[in-house]
Amino acid sequence: MSMKKSWLVSGFIVMGALAGCGKQASKEPLVGVTPTTTNKVDAVLTSNTNSEPTTTKAVSADEDPLHIPFEKAARFGDNPPETCHRPPDETVSKKPVYRIFQKVQDSWKDIRFKDAQGRDIEYIAKVETTHGSMVIELNSKQAPNHVRNFIALSKAGYYDGLFFEKNHFEQSEEDPNIKLEQVQAGCPLGTGEPGYGSIGYWMNPESSPEGTHAEGTIGAYFDLEPDTAACRFYINLTKAPFMDGNYTAFGKVIEGLDNVRKIYNEPVNPDDKDKEGSRRLEKPVQILKVVIQTKSDVNKVVAR
Repeated sequence: MSMKKSWLVSGFIVMGALAGCGKQASKEPLVGVTPTTTNKVDAVLTSNTNSEPTTTKAVSADEDPLHIPFEKAARFGDNPPETCHRPPDETVSKKPVYRIFQKVQDSWKDIRFKDAQGRDIEYIAKVETTHGSMVIELNSKQAPNHVRNFIALSKAGYYDGLFFEKNHFEQSEEDPNIKLEQVQAGCPLGTGEPGYGSIGYWMNPESSPEGTHAEGTIGAYFDLEPDTAACRFYINLTKAPFMDGNYTAFGKVIEGLDNVRKIYNEPVNPDDKDKEGSRRLEKPVQILKVVIQTKSDVNKVVAR
């Protein structure tokens, strides 16, 4: 299949077209995963992932134009996508899924993008791996729900101990200069197996005209349908304008892209070596921890 066809057929790009979501999931509600409804950088990014949230006083949810309640930002276990599997009971890092879900739900309403004076609260994430670290600038204006989801999962410790499990490569048959190089991470099973990217909820898409896919872009990985994105993410190592409008981009790597490249260059499973598309790493690269901080807190430390 040519690159043009695989990226553009039916409005989905290559990852969804090749991967699929697996067998049809059970329609049985997922017990305990339906939310209740309620009204310089390294100097600071060394705290524990589960450290106390920023002390910046934020506006209330009602006053925050970028705040969408959890139950409106996603779909849940009582209404799962038809092609996705039931989430596992625990992650490969032995964390109970229901506890991670509860932490995400509890922290969602407290993650703000405006302070009491109406100024933007901007976040960055430091991802530490066995192959070095990377710093990601999160873009809440572009995709507020997905940024909030990534922050909530990170603060819950979800990513700690998981893996960069796959890379992705495709090249245009018409123009060899057009190609996609990408790493993929965050599968609860640590395998990247299609259909297993959730802990009990799936995010509604936020594809934005501003969500351009430059080198270093981080976005929400989905399998076949746009509403199957949840916990997995990708980082692009090439420009990919053909992804714009099809995937939700929610940030960009601003430091450590060379370490992302190291992950991409790791040997892949022999069965996948010559395959075009998503390829399993022979030895998945472990995520040690993800630390979230606000830009204002980082600037305070650097200014000392």
